[in-house]
Amino acid sequence: METGLASPSMFPMRKELGREMEYKIKAHKTLYKDVMFRSRLEARWAAFFDLAGWRWEYEPIDLEGWSPDFRIDVPCGHSECGGGHSVFVEVKPYYDADEFKTHPVTYYRYGEEDEKKDLPLDSLPVVAGFGANPDVAFWDMEHGAGSGIYTPKDWTTDVDLKWKKAGNIVQYQYKKRK
Repeated sequence: METGLASPSMFPMRKELGREMEYKIKAHKTLYKDVMFRSRLEARWAAFFDLAGWRWEYEPIDLEGWSPDFRIDVPCGHSECGGGHSVFVEVKPYYDADEFKTHPVTYYRYGEEDEKKDLPLDSLPVVAGFGANPDVAFWDMEHGAGSGIYTPKDWTTDVDLKWKKAGNIVQYQYKKRK
């Protein structure tokens, strides 16, 4: 199922890893479910995953040139999918999916075989780029009898409402000093 957000050709494999990112907005560490996230955006995505009913793990693994922010498990009813999909997610404050083109998340694209990767092809998880909101989130994977680029709207209902609720859950809590 193609969503129109992106196509596989938009995300070529990254050849140069390790380039530093430059951000203009300072990230605010945020505590959610006893996990200290590096940014409020990461915490908001964790709250969104909970609202969607997706299990998640924060900073699950270190790969060559990339440490995914999350591993999420997205339930699936297709018999070919074994009950669900495991997805490695990178969260960045991007407002356009094209900004992921130069990120190492594209180096680990599903189905791309390369001897430089530190995982065998048959164990490669699905990889995803999740931006500043669900409209800037995608993953490329096999699903059922096909494959394509998917977004959260393809896998859960009421995405906009869940995103708003997730924001309310992790919003800054002002505490008066005594």
